Amino acid sequence: MDGVLQDFRHATRLLMKSPGFVVVAALVLGLGVGANTAIFSIVNGFFLRPLPVEDPGRLVWLTTLSPGAVRPQNLSYPDYVDMRDHNEAFTGLLAYADVPVALAGGDRPERLRGVMVSGNYFPVLGVKADRGRFFGPEEDRAAGAVPVVVLSRALWKRQFSSDPNLVGHSVSLNGQAFTVVGIAPASFTGTEAEYAADLWVPLAMHVQVMPGSASLLSQRDAAWVRVMGRLRPEVSLAQARASLAGLAAGVGNPRGNPGEKVQVQVTRAGGAIHPATAGEVLSIAGLLMAVTGLVLLIACANVANLLLARAAARGRELGIRLALGATRARLVRQLLIENLLVSLVGGSAGFLMVEWGTDLFRLFAELPDEIAGAMAPDFRVFAFALGLAVVSGVLFGLIPALHASRRDPALVLGSDGTERSSGRTRTQRLLVVVQVALSMVLLVSAGLFLRSLGKASRVDPGFDVGHGLTMSFDLNLQGYSREKSLAFYQLLLQRVQALPGVDSASLASLAPLSGRMLGMQLIPEGAEGEAPGGLHVFANAVYPGYFRTLRTPVLRGRDFTERDAAGAPGVAIVNEACARRLWPGQEPLGKRISFDGESGPFLQVIGVAKNAKYDELTEDPQPFVYLAHLQSPDLLSEVALLVRAEKSPSQILSSVQHELRSMGSDLPIYSTGTFEETLRLRADKQRGMTKMLSLFGTLALLLASVGLYGLVAFSVARRTREIGIRMALGARRSDILGLLVGEGMRLTLWGVGLGLALSAALTRALSSMLFGVTPADLATFAGVSLLLGVVGAAASAFPARRAARLDPVRALRHE
Repeated sequence: MDGVLQDFRHATRLLMKSPGFVVVAALVLGLGVGANTAIFSIVNGFFLRPLPVEDPGRLVWLTTLSPGAVRPQNLSYPDYVDMRDHNEAFTGLLAYADVPVALAGGDRPERLRGVMVSGNYFPVLGVKADRGRFFGPEEDRAAGAVPVVVLSRALWKRQFSSDPNLVGHSVSLNGQAFTVVGIAPASFTGTEAEYAADLWVPLAMHVQVMPGSASLLSQRDAAWVRVMGRLRPEVSLAQARASLAGLAAGVGNPRGNPGEKVQVQVTRAGGAIHPATAGEVLSIAGLLMAVTGLVLLIACANVANLLLARAAARGRELGIRLALGATRARLVRQLLIENLLVSLVGGSAGFLMVEWGTDLFRLFAELPDEIAGAMAPDFRVFAFALGLAVVSGVLFGLIPALHASRRDPALVLGSDGTERSSGRTRTQRLLVVVQVALSMVLLVSAGLFLRSLGKASRVDPGFDVGHGLTMSFDLNLQGYSREKSLAFYQLLLQRVQALPGVDSASLASLAPLSGRMLGMQLIPEGAEGEAPGGLHVFANAVYPGYFRTLRTPVLRGRDFTERDAAGAPGVAIVNEACARRLWPGQEPLGKRISFDGESGPFLQVIGVAKNAKYDELTEDPQPFVYLAHLQSPDLLSEVALLVRAEKSPSQILSSVQHELRSMGSDLPIYSTGTFEETLRLRADKQRGMTKMLSLFGTLALLLASVGLYGLVAFSVARRTREIGIRMALGARRSDILGLLVGEGMRLTLWGVGLGLALSAALTRALSSMLFGVTPADLATFAGVSLLLGVVGAAASAFPARRAARLDPVRALRHE
């Protein structure tokens, strides 16, 4: 132990004498560690950081899985009640469901993230109210009887200026008075990191906060509540699954097929993410962890090269230590301790990069708010950064330490103190080749995503994105009746269309590419073709003028008119893909379809619209049906106002908002933006991945070029006398330049060749994320190869130019 402490003291003194080496090595290692730690912070925020509740380790998720289902599903409320009342594995089961809520008051009405919860929600979680109290069991029994609400601390501060007297007073939710009974603690915003709740209301108030849901509490095939449970101390996860196996037979099938058996799943709530979304987040995080892992390998190879060069420069010192009796093991230990100290500095630098650069990283990568909010570093992130730095430093410091310990003391002491080892030189060159190859993999991946994004941005969305404006609102949350809503819509369209600068306006249940889709089962009358048993389609209820406002052509037939109202024959417009699927080679106009079964009622097809993009820009053409909003105003409670401006939509935005607010002063307006902004938002995921891969690819390229530069510079310093002799014998500067640049380019070309092989093998895993580009895209591979060649030539040329300018006389006197 005394020897180890002595080595630490000696290593500290040596490193303090070489601050430049320590700074460079720590910075290079810190970049690699920081990149990995930034991505790990996402994994930590969603999967590892426990919920801020009592004993989170005993919390579990309850989900169902039907045959053919891709991901876990929610439960119906009757199923939840059965499991809550007839199990012995849990101290309690809670249920909740997310719901948008309109809050009146304050500077302007606001659409909030509400959560309807069972009466035992907070007790099961073990959360204590910061002010007031939480719900009592009696407040979740009688439907609509007790309108009470618990506010999040953030909402209490934002909308009510942290009013200490708010508890006991009423607030207006969806136009109805709710009594505030408590304020949640600042640390608790719900059970899912991607959905930070603003307020909580009892499930018994579902009709008031979610109009039109009167029958949801009794529907066994309506899977809409999420369920968590707290295991009894003596019950294991396997025992909990076994205890629910008998109840699974009575669970309603959310897919509506009573012949299919539903499996009840019990999974540990290891973080703040629901099992239904965990897979997607984990796959993205896994890809990014792999990418940043390559960056770390490049950084470690750079540090290893620095350590090899440093060991070579310390040849006389190490030779003397060996001559005085130091064992090889003692020498390796000494060098590893030096590397460990450098690693600790690099790990600390990496953690600080994450801590200080998180906001910049979020902005650059355009991360969604829910992912960005989960990136806050904590002790696990710090431990990861430190552990990664130590392991990386020790592993990649082992090679230089072993090289240094193999030298012959007699040869070293009989020379000038520098070591000329062909083994060390080969190792340095191999490390540079590996750096270039790994940089190639990252840059090819970034290039493929960049090309894919370019292809997606040039896709025809099926409507004119120029001069378009959209905003959404929900009259249902304000308690409007059907008749009152229709009158509101018609008056709003009249007033908006009369505004200066407005070309046309319309309404739809869903704005195009809004990120939301409404799936329905369509039954064609006398079905033939590909869908004799029905066809799953997506639908939208639109007002007259919708196609004119979007500039989506109706290729055959006619558009909706004011005559297509309630009481008139039911009509629908299908897109080209739907017409081809249902009636291949036939005339679709006049055909009849139903969404209520084979016996109808039926809607007559009056038009065929051009195919468009409905959910993603990269989607294939899919069947879509447009319904007359005047005939089906309750398809969805919210409505999107679509406006086509004569010039810039920003010039009419305030006027349109003023008209809407003047008609409903307590009406929250949300999802406001231009069609171009909507289009951009739908490409955010791919754009974010492209930016992050480009960032890490550029970082890898920088590190690889620094490594190549360092190797050539080290070679120049080691061969100064040789260069002087060559120049004294008549070698021209161009000869010296070509010699050294040629050596650097050979390493670059070896790295490019290895990188091409690795990229061809590894980028196949990205095929499902690319659009319009194959993983073996020739243009991307050729462009990245050319870029690496240029960078390699530049990195070699700078030290080579200095060598070519050497004075032969001074060079010969160098040693």
